[in-house]
This record gives sequence, structure tokens and C-alpha cells, in this order.
Amino acid sequence: MPISTGRVLCRLVTRVTIKLKQNVAPASISIKIVTLLILLMTAGMFIGTYYELRLVWAGIVLTILVVFCYMTAPVAYEIKGDQLLVITRIGHKIFGPVTRCSYVYDDKPSFGIRLWGNGGVFAGTGIFWNKKYGIFRAYVTTGAKSHLVLVDTPATRVVITPENPDLFIAHVS
Repeated sequence: MPISTGRVLCRLVTRVTIKLKQNVAPASISIKIVTLLILLMTAGMFIGTYYELRLVWAGIVLTILVVFCYMTAPVAYEIKGDQLLVITRIGHKIFGPVTRCSYVYDDKPSFGIRLWGNGGVFAGTGIFWNKKYGIFRAYVTTGAKSHLVLVDTPATRVVITPENPDLFIAHVS
């Protein structure tokens, strides 16, 4: 009998877990342009090997970087319980527990100094610093103010761009 009670309790807890999953906002024109330029440069390196064989190494390095950026760009965001999951093509990064979720209210948020990350190939991702937020992480596909959402956790701040920011914020709040 105690085992049966435990299973019922476990099922009840599983049903209570609040879950929301949203795709990323559509990529902005600047993300598309940066991505296109890098892809053209990569192709150019391989085409250039016809004239200079050593360019193949630059093409290989750029190909590796492009594949890495593509695989680590966010594709969705999920709230599972009280945690934020940033889902990429090769896995996910967990942040939590979420303490607050709000719009980024700056007129044009300054991402300040990029400490580490990708500045626009398929997405803007990485660790940034500015005066207002301090050190924070960004997993964005657009810089449009209407899509920028700031998620606070005890350990860090995360800027994301969900497809429907109003629903995302309402769900977390």
C-alpha cells in the first residue's frame, strides 16, 4: 500500500509542474546579414583555394565556427517548474530558479562589452557586461525592444527573445 500511495503522489506532482515552451523570435535583419556575410566569406575561402591552396585552412576554420554558432544558437525557451531552459540544437542550458521576468525597458539596450560569445552569426549569444545589468547572458535572435525579455535568477541575469514575450512574462509572473 505505501508504494501505491507514493506513485499517486508522484503523478500528482508531475501534473502540477508548470511548463511553457516558446520558439525564439524571428531573426532580425542584422542577424541575417551577419550570417549571410560569414557564409559568403566561408564560401569565398574555399573558392579562393583555386588560386591559393593555403586558403583552405581559413575555410576549414570558418566552417567549424559557423557550424558551432549554428548548433549553439537558441531555438526555443522553456519554463519548467521554476527554471528557465534555453534550448539549442545540441542541448540546453538551465538557469534557475527564476525570480523575476520583465521586458528590457531601455530605449535601445546597450549590450555593452561582450566578454565571450557570438555577435550575430545565427543569433547573439554569450556573456556580456553593461552598467545597468552588470554581467549577464544573452540568447537573442533580434534586438527589437518588443521581444527583449530579462529573466533574473539568484545566480545571473539572462536576456532572451521569445516568440510571444507577453505570454512568456505572464506565465512566469
